[in-house]
Amino acid sequence: MRRGGAAINSGGSDADTARMNLAHSATIPRLVASSVRRSWHAVLVRWFVSARSHRVLCLVAGIWLLNAFDLTLTVLAYQQGLLQEDNPIARYMFGLGIPSVVLFKIGLVLIGSYPLLRFRTARITELGALVILIAYAYLAVHWSECYELYTLSGIADVQLAELTNITNRSH
Repeated sequence: MRRGGAAINSGGSDADTARMNLAHSATIPRLVASSVRRSWHAVLVRWFVSARSHRVLCLVAGIWLLNAFDLTLTVLAYQQGLLQEDNPIARYMFGLGIPSVVLFKIGLVLIGSYPLLRFRTARITELGALVILIAYAYLAVHWSECYELYTLSGIADVQLAELTNITNRSH
């Protein structure tokens, strides 16, 4: 007899009851597991760990973020007169104006990201993206130190050699 889609044993053999209990016990965990909602961070971690291509996508996103940070601080330093641009191409772009620098930087990042995204399943791509991310993280720390020195020099009339001595003593 069937009631509501579930079979109900109404006096069948012991073998039938055992089969029904076995099928029922196997179905319950699947139903419970599928009905339990996973938290968003657990799903994100599972997605990140599941494949190399996901990790490369996350590394490239980090590279883009750090490049945006670098671009912002470069433009700010240029506008405040703190930046002496030694790169001749960037110097030329600054001569054309800030929008040309922004477009130039975005273009370079997009062109550089293409091979990383195209070959994102290769092990060497993951390693390369990690190295690039670490280099940009180092650059971000360098920018932080530059602005710290700029802040110290704004407090008092201090020469660069004196700032070097101050920062060496504090570390």
